[in-house]
Amino acid sequence: MAGYNYGYHRDKMEKEFAQIAATCRAEGIAEDTIGIIHRILLNELNSNRKFYTHTQSYDGMKLQNGSDVDVGNNPLLKNYLEQFSAPQVEIYEWHYMAWLDDIDTPEIVEWLRTLREGDILLLTLLVVNDLKQTEAAKILEKHDSAISRKMKQLRESLAKVLPESLHKYYIR
Repeated sequence: MAGYNYGYHRDKMEKEFAQIAATCRAEGIAEDTIGIIHRILLNELNSNRKFYTHTQSYDGMKLQNGSDVDVGNNPLLKNYLEQFSAPQVEIYEWHYMAWLDDIDTPEIVEWLRTLREGDILLLTLLVVNDLKQTEAAKILEKHDSAISRKMKQLRESLAKVLPESLHKYYIR
């Protein structure tokens, strides 16, 4: 990693400040205020220098034993991996059915509560994942006609609980 060239960046900052100070003096701004602006720019320069000096890239770095630098080499990882991990199934289920929380039509929310988990999975595949009925049938290991019948039943049950004014938005 190339070092931070403090002299170059300090000169650049001083040139920028000279322009700002000239503008401020032309506008009649007090010298105390101009001094504060210089201090702010100098603090920013020093902050950047600290960041670039103390931040190093892992690219191309090697440990003493010759292995590559990797998150997996962190000694704390072994101690805390279990506490920081969540079973994949929980993540999958949480993400997969998250669309149910976004429904804001009360009639549809109530209707969804009456459905079985398999029906919700089918709706997720068709509506959220935008799959065709034949693709959903393959995933669920069912025949296309069974999926078609199930969708017809779901549409009819939704039509019973949904007000007529909402039919055009939710039922095709």
